Amino acid sequence: GESGTGEVVSPFENSAASSTGNDDVDGAPLELSPQNVDKVLDEVRPYLVADGGNVSVSKVDTDTGNVYLVLEGACGSCASSTVTMKMGIERVLKENFGSSLGEVVQVEPEVDEGGKPTELTVEAVQGEIDRMAAAISAMGGVVRIVNVDPIGVVEIEFRGPNKVKQGLELALLDVEYVKHVKFVS
Repeated sequence: GESGTGEVVSPFENSAASSTGNDDVDGAPLELSPQNVDKVLDEVRPYLVADGGNVSVSKVDTDTGNVYLVLEGACGSCASSTVTMKMGIERVLKENFGSSLGEVVQVEPEVDEGGKPTELTVEAVQGEIDRMAAAISAMGGVVRIVNVDPIGVVEIEFRGPNKVKQGLELALLDVEYVKHVKFVS
């Protein structure tokens, strides 16, 4: 007779549910702090890393309970993956911090102390090209930045296969503030 199993209700469950705002029960929510948030995130990191992503704590505002996270992804800019990542992370944080958790806010990775550039910089473009440089040259492509206009136009000199050129163009359009990629020969 396996019938009786699963019927046992933990004595904590009811008392915890009915106790009004008393957080001193077993399994009490963790204190909301950057260290604890990071510890909880360790539980989900393996899944994120498996998807080519990662997450780090930017800051925790203990007054509002808001947690600011940097979601890094194989595609940090793909809405779909970050939305799922964010939902999963929110759920785990809620389970651990209960009502002390405010909002989970996603912030951009490159927050330099000097603030983010508000216009297009050569560094941003060069950074993206450097990231792809190995792949580009492996496919026989050569890239040189001719000009970067702060309003968002990038002029590139490119020699190599067309599909590499298309991939390069898409990647550069993904850089913040890039509006147009112009190939010059």
